[in-house]
Amino acid sequence: MIGTITGGRILHPRTLSLPSRSAKRYKTSVAILHQAIPPPIINGSFKPPKPGGYKDACADIAYAVHSLNDPNISIITPAPHPNPATDTGWSFPDTQPGILAAIAAGANTIWANTPLFADHPLITTSLPPGIKLIANPPKVVDVVDDKAFTNKLLQHHGFPTPKSWLLEGDPERSIERLGQLVYDLPYPVILKPVRGRGSEGVQLVNGFVGMLDALDDLLNIYSIVLVEELLEGEEGTVTLVPDGQGNFMALPIVQRFGQVSGVMPVLSVREEDSWHRAAKIECQKAAELLKLTSVTRIDIRKKDENGGKFFLFDVNHKPNLTGAGRPGRDDQDSLCAMAAKGFGWEYPTFVRKCIETARYLEEARTIEPQGTVVGSLDNFTVWEKWSGKGNDGVAGNSDVEEK
Repeated sequence: MIGTITGGRILHPRTLSLPSRSAKRYKTSVAILHQAIPPPIINGSFKPPKPGGYKDACADIAYAVHSLNDPNISIITPAPHPNPATDTGWSFPDTQPGILAAIAAGANTIWANTPLFADHPLITTSLPPGIKLIANPPKVVDVVDDKAFTNKLLQHHGFPTPKSWLLEGDPERSIERLGQLVYDLPYPVILKPVRGRGSEGVQLVNGFVGMLDALDDLLNIYSIVLVEELLEGEEGTVTLVPDGQGNFMALPIVQRFGQVSGVMPVLSVREEDSWHRAAKIECQKAAELLKLTSVTRIDIRKKDENGGKFFLFDVNHKPNLTGAGRPGRDDQDSLCAMAAKGFGWEYPTFVRKCIETARYLEEARTIEPQGTVVGSLDNFTVWEKWSGKGNDGVAGNSDVEEK
């Protein structure tokens, strides 16, 4: 049985009745989706599904909504009385039946806590008008997930990003030819999948022999891998939240070093220097360029310990959003939740701010990505390509014309 939690009471399913857009008071009924559909293979790359499908964060978010005790915000759950100590019963699968079940139960706002893509059921399923979405636009996400494209697009527009190269697998290429392509890389380098999840598949490679071993592993799984220069300086992460005016606000930087009792330090405004402030502005501009519209996290790092500017090296359009609140979850604040707390928002308040970013699903479906042709190798533009098909296999620093 599906239930609705509101103001501490469980309400049972009712006939769907959405308020008009002109209604003076709009009650937000939120249903959260977890990952049940594995992401598709795109241009030979895929994003591995997360074990558990992000149900832990879904439960944290749903429990936080419940704890707000706001009569104008309710949480729709597939179980009438989900147990706060477990992850189950708080969210719906992101399948077509799961989405329809959430809508039938009374949800007028869908929080997609799952990786989206261009032909996700949220795009292809006919839904009632007026449904809102909390997530970045699916067609945009489909492209931003491509780390090679995103880094090179940002670089093309003047953003500081690490140097990177793409290497395509080719069963007909000899080990000698492969060795020629990677021998002169500026080791140490980072080797990663083009569409990865977190640190899965990411390897630090210190030299030529290690590179051959690492490629032997990754090219058996992925047809294309990304080689990136190693950044060894100060590392941090910037959480971006839409401000309701078409711009992003940057929350305090969470530093990914100097942990105390497992807690990462959050920089206060007083502790920020000009490089930190510049990095936050760059992240805001990058999110706007990429046509992102929801909470986003961008990782930043300096080239070395000598200081200087930060480089943007990973855009996370669906960041981890776990947070303290449920029993046994006191130490589960995500990087975004830490940043929010540093800004003065406790986890339930941060969740409320995320809900306020919801936009009509009809609109989100129409937002097209920046400068690409979805599903085509034209996505890989403005890159330095190590393909082994030219005279020396390297396009050097010349850019491919952007489509």
